Amino acid sequence: MRLKTSLLKEPKHKELVSCVGWTTADELYSCSDDHQIMKWNLLTSETTRVVKLPDDIYPIDLHWFPRSIGGKKQSQAENFVLTSSDGKFHLISKLGRVEKSVEAHCGAVLAGKWNYEGTALVTVGEDGQVKIWSKSGMLRSTLAQQ
Repeated sequence: MRLKTSLLKEPKHKELVSCVGWTTADELYSCSDDHQIMKWNLLTSETTRVVKLPDDIYPIDLHWFPRSIGGKKQSQAENFVLTSSDGKFHLISKLGRVEKSVEAHCGAVLAGKWNYEGTALVTVGEDGQVKIWSKSGMLRSTLAQQ
């Protein structure tokens, strides 16, 4: 495996980059405290802004919906979950449309991950709770509470 690094003359994000996620081997999405989600094409070095989030959303974690299950491509594979410091997680399309925002925890949502089948989502909150959600954002259960 080779890792190629480069430094831009002018940074695209103005604040701390808190999370990144690969869609393909040459396409990367990044979220920052400047409330922007950027798409980076590593082959062409092109960077585009996908969406400007509301000023009260500070992203913490990003995880893409599973691309394929059993060799079949999923129609929802163009979506990702974005967790934030306001206690919500957001289901966002690859084009930047916020499909749904869900009040999930008291305090920040520290992590959000899809299961391998894409049928459920788990979140971990600053409130010490681990919760399982359906892919549409409905609470299924609370696994742990500390």
